[in-house]
Amino acid sequence: MTDLQNILQEFRAESKTEREKGTYFEELIRIYFKHEATYADLYSDIWMFKDWADEQGVDARDVGIDLVAKTRG
Repeated sequence: MTDLQNILQEFRAESKTEREKGTYFEELIRIYFKHEATYADLYSDIWMFKDWADEQGVDARDVGIDLVAKTRG
C-alpha cells in the first residue's frame, strides 16, 4: 500500500461521519497545495472555505466550495 493509501485508510477508520472524512481529506489537500513545489509557488495562501468565509464575514454554510486559494502576484 502507498503512503497516500495508508493515510486515506486511516481517515476512513478514524472518521465518525462522512463529513468528518471529507474534512480530513480537504485538510490533506490544503497542506499538499501549500507544500508541493508547483502549488506552493502558485498560491500565497489556502484556506478551508469555512475559515475563509468567517474571515470575510460571509455565510460559511456548505455551498460546495472546499478550499479558497490566493494566487501570488
